[in-house]
Amino acid sequence: PKLPYYLRRVQTPTLVVWGRQDAIVPLNCGEIYARELPHARLEVIDDCGHSPHNERPDAFLQAVVPFLTGA
Repeated sequence: PKLPYYLRRVQTPTLVVWGRQDAIVPLNCGEIYARELPHARLEVIDDCGHSPHNERPDAFLQAVVPFLTGA
């Protein structure tokens, strides 16, 4: 219940990467995190579960590299 309070305090630009078919932590949690973090962006990777970096490494990099480079 206190998580939104803590997330709102984070001022660092944040990329939230989520697998659309995550059966462990559902996508709506990622949507909440991205909504509550003031400077966040959500990237959802299709055909992917709980570990986007392992399951879909190319799609993961396509999301992460532009965020890190400011592109």
